[in-house]
Amino acid sequence: MNVILTSDIMSPDKRQLNSLNGFVDKIHEYVDDINCLYIPSDPHTPFLTHTISSHHKRAFKKSGFTVKRWEVLYPFKKRKLQQLISHANLIILAGGHVPTQNKYFHDIHLKQYIKDYQGLVIAISAGSMNSAREVYAQPEYFGEVKSPHYHRFLEGLGIVDISVLPHYTDIKHERIDNQRIMEDVTLPDSHGRKFYAIEDGAFIIQTENKIYGNCYVIKDGKIKKVCTTGYTVNLRGVN
Repeated sequence: MNVILTSDIMSPDKRQLNSLNGFVDKIHEYVDDINCLYIPSDPHTPFLTHTISSHHKRAFKKSGFTVKRWEVLYPFKKRKLQQLISHANLIILAGGHVPTQNKYFHDIHLKQYIKDYQGLVIAISAGSMNSAREVYAQPEYFGEVKSPHYHRFLEGLGIVDISVLPHYTDIKHERIDNQRIMEDVTLPDSHGRKFYAIEDGAFIIQTENKIYGNCYVIKDGKIKKVCTTGYTVNLRGVN
């Protein structure tokens, strides 16, 4: 399968897909007529899932794609997951709360069913994070930094072997539980590991070994910018 790891797929005006860094053209290289399976982050928020997935569906149409099929994995459809995957040429892993989505993916055995899939996966935000073998669940909500029960490292889908942190511009100055999320939490957690922090509009395609747009490598307690808007770099060439 081919996997596009993104931070946000929508244009700044939220009306269509973000064409920055050639994102729309890149999707067209893989698929034009879409049979999509949309997998949400939380099975317990069907109205929110319907709203966001419908918004994304319209965005694909406005960006020149023919949407032939658009299935949303609501809870009552989970028994048909294997069949739904077999009918799809595009799987979207939605954004949301990383641990909530991670638990849902385990509950529906998505890792087992997706491993032989041959189409395109577009992962958004939390979906990108949960695509990794080892997921870094960067704290997001009040209480998660200090809680002894919050686990920052989780087992993911394993469809990529890199860890992505989305929305870098938004989170780099955030504070949670009176801790700076980057300096006090993520940088210490990066010792012995490597995270790829991407801004909205940037994306990574590991099968191409390429980073597109603004991206920073967080490694061993340090942050370094490795790619900028309008450019691509080799994923394996950055340290």
